[in-house]
Amino acid sequence: MNKKGFTLIELLVVIAIIGILSGAVVVSMSGAQESAKDARIKSSLGQMRTATEIYRYTTGGGVYKTTMWEEDEAIKSLLADIDAQGGNDPVKYVDTTGTAWCVSKDLISDSTTHWCVSDTGFNAAGTCTDTAVCTPEL
Repeated sequence: MNKKGFTLIELLVVIAIIGILSGAVVVSMSGAQESAKDARIKSSLGQMRTATEIYRYTTGGGVYKTTMWEEDEAIKSLLADIDAQGGNDPVKYVDTTGTAWCVSKDLISDSTTHWCVSDTGFNAAGTCTDTAVCTPEL
């Protein structure tokens, strides 16, 4: 007698293997999503320098203003994109003379690491201080 097809046991084994493999893919993808969010935060923070310089020379009268975070559409858009990645709100400061600024944000993959950008060109792991300076993290 010639039987064609699969037994119930064979089908269950194949389904179990597919379930295990798909579970492994889902777990590995969560780390990739966090890394992508970190990259997006770093990119938006990097673009912040260009947006603040444009603001400074076109609207700010040659200085950075504490109101630039809410006044300028490009800066607001970058901050909204940074916020959309999750985590804590970005920390942002402008010094009292209007000659310096900094912004920092916790990374999603490691909330103990902050990424900081400032008018001086700093763009690395660090924290934004109330004197509008990025302090590097060790």
